[in-house]
Amino acid sequence: MDLGSFAAEFQALSKLIQDPEEADNTPTPGSVSRPTPGTIGPKELLNVKVAAPKARHDPKEIWREDELEGAVEDDYDDGRQVPSYEFLYKQAVDTADNFLGMSGKDPSSTCCEDLVLRVELPEASGAAELDLDVKDTYLKLSSPRYKLSIHLPHKVDGERGKAKWDASKKVLSVTLRIVREEPL
Repeated sequence: MDLGSFAAEFQALSKLIQDPEEADNTPTPGSVSRPTPGTIGPKELLNVKVAAPKARHDPKEIWREDELEGAVEDDYDDGRQVPSYEFLYKQAVDTADNFLGMSGKDPSSTCCEDLVLRVELPEASGAAELDLDVKDTYLKLSSPRYKLSIHLPHKVDGERGKAKWDASKKVLSVTLRIVREEPL
């Protein structure tokens, strides 16, 4: 193959891959058009916007917001006071556990069956004004003066639980059964 036929074939090939809208800008016979990867294909594909890369997460984070299964919808400040609260753990033990250690339970929270949330509500007039909503991963408590929306430290059985109002101390105690995931 001689150089002249190669140039003619190359010109024919460049005309095949050239956009019809650019047909006016045909190169002169003395110049050679050099196609680039960006000039091949329809123009619609050239204007595609590439999504920004996802932000890297901090390796020291315990969790990210996108990992939460059920988000609290009304987690905004509406001026109501956030009450003080604490989590306690409850464990069912009997004498064999206490004195003989036969069940294999230890005093850590990993062997506890129940999660107890104690919420202090000093300005609450009674349990009738409290609205409590418990899901598997979060809890919402609201009243005219207080609002509490929190994610629970363990997955719980949101359908079963007990709430007890202590009128003398103005404390609400919510006992929830912890759902343990069985190892595979």
